[in-house]
Amino acid sequence: MKIAMFVYPLLLAMTASAHAQSDDAARKQLQQAATGPTFRIGYSEFRLVPDSVVSRTQAKKTTDAKEVRVGAYAVQSKAAKTGAVAKTAAPKTKLAAAMSDDGRPVVVTSTLEVYHSNVAVLQDAARVSGGTLVYSSKAGGNGRIEFDSVAAAMAAIPKIQALAGVKEVSPEIIQGEDQMN
Repeated sequence: MKIAMFVYPLLLAMTASAHAQSDDAARKQLQQAATGPTFRIGYSEFRLVPDSVVSRTQAKKTTDAKEVRVGAYAVQSKAAKTGAVAKTAAPKTKLAAAMSDDGRPVVVTSTLEVYHSNVAVLQDAARVSGGTLVYSSKAGGNGRIEFDSVAAAMAAIPKIQALAGVKEVSPEIIQGEDQMN
């Protein structure tokens, strides 16, 4: 009985240590695969992981050691499987991964947050960029424009920023407790 009191905590510590090592490996793989375009939100800079695969997961933990969990999403780089790093994002994905400048993974959506000084500029922004206006707030001074893909949303940022009355444009991101298997 006394031996069990010492052995169980030791086994638990060894399991946690192995888990932490796979966490670091998965995060490093995503960081290395982050070769896409950069964008800023506030003081943080993010770089897209062009070949990322983002899937919604119901499990509390991911089952693949090469996946990173961001909120309710499992994120994996295809480079982790193939060894090849992509330079551009897949054209029709609605979700992609990005790494922040401090090494935290986030999920990027195909929606842009647009902050404005005049609500009429949102209609122009949607028309000029090819997106669909899904939310507008005159009181809040912001709105959301949805695109067919993350790549289309990223390509629309300079077009929208060039419009008079636009204060800031950034992709909508999903942050969460990032857990890696």
